[in-house]
Amino acid sequence: MPARFAHDEKTTWNVGRMLVPLLAFEGVVIGLIMWAVLKKEEPESAWAWVGAIGPLVLLVAVCTVLFLGIRVRVRVDSRNYSVRLWPTPFKSQVALREIKDAYVREVNPMRDYGGWGLKGKRHDLLYSLGGKQAVTVEYRRKGQARKLTVTTERADELLSALSS
Repeated sequence: MPARFAHDEKTTWNVGRMLVPLLAFEGVVIGLIMWAVLKKEEPESAWAWVGAIGPLVLLVAVCTVLFLGIRVRVRVDSRNYSVRLWPTPFKSQVALREIKDAYVREVNPMRDYGGWGLKGKRHDLLYSLGGKQAVTVEYRRKGQARKLTVTTERADELLSALSS
């Protein structure tokens, strides 16, 4: 089915700027651990340290790449509104006929939901990688009122795709 709207939302600078100090802190901690252990005892060879510290450095690097590569994939086709936090398995799908209301609003992901990524409660979800503009969709499923909010730079386009 051709999509009326398809967009991959990337991590915003607000989230990315928090990553740089975190990486610097991790680098300092790894350096201090290596210095303390080296001061205590001499390794047999430099390769012994690569084997000891290498997996930790690799883990930090992989987590950084995953964090910077994460996307919120938003798609509206003729039947469904789908949101996925890629590359994780977390996704939400709402049939367009279930949508009762859709509107653009300002959100503060940290204050309103407690952070970025997939946040919220069972009946009020937020998909966010930063940003303030969001589209909230209110719908009913199994008699329960629910909300699905997505922060996006293209909020007006998404709202118009949901409304048509």
